[in-house]
Amino acid sequence: MIGELVERWHRGWIAADGLTSEHRDGYLVVHVNRPHRVYEWIATDDARTAAMAGVVAASREPNWLSVPTHAPAKVIAELEAAGLVVARPDETFMRRALAGHPAPEPPAGYAVEVTGGPVIGVRVLADGEVAASGMMAVVGEDAVAHRIETAQAHRRRGLGSVVMGALTEEAVAEGARTGLLFASADGVHLYRELGWEKISDLVVARNTVEP
Repeated sequence: MIGELVERWHRGWIAADGLTSEHRDGYLVVHVNRPHRVYEWIATDDARTAAMAGVVAASREPNWLSVPTHAPAKVIAELEAAGLVVARPDETFMRRALAGHPAPEPPAGYAVEVTGGPVIGVRVLADGEVAASGMMAVVGEDAVAHRIETAQAHRRRGLGSVVMGALTEEAVAEGARTGLLFASADGVHLYRELGWEKISDLVVARNTVEP
């Protein structure tokens, strides 16, 4: 079950960021092509964590490994045993039916700008300055939220909810029914308040190769 959802999430992620992916020896690998992260390996079955971690640890370039799991402590132990550095031990894989998603209006002094298309973009502006932003890629009936961010000076004003609401309204209009996302430890609270549910924990690690 998790494996299918991970595959669906990854299709939205690579669409949002304009990336490519492949299955390498049965493992899902995304070509991120950044100096600090050339490839990201994504586990679709945490039973293969140790084997995947060994491959990533032996890579000659900076590689990352993301593992959705119901047993994060076990996964962390396997990653560290392979020589990887656990960079984010407490992220969350989440989903939500998009129908009825909250879509609050922006606070006074803020305006919402929406760009449609397979990759939807939303910016919340204050006096021409970007206060919050995000994107959502629609792939079939799935919509994958990505890079949901609020500028430090504009936090705690509900702008994250405004961004998510505007994104999901546009995604539903384009035929999406299910939302998927990887949430940071900070972001998970926002998504829970908006009715997103946890699919699994998520552990992210990297090898020790420097750019």
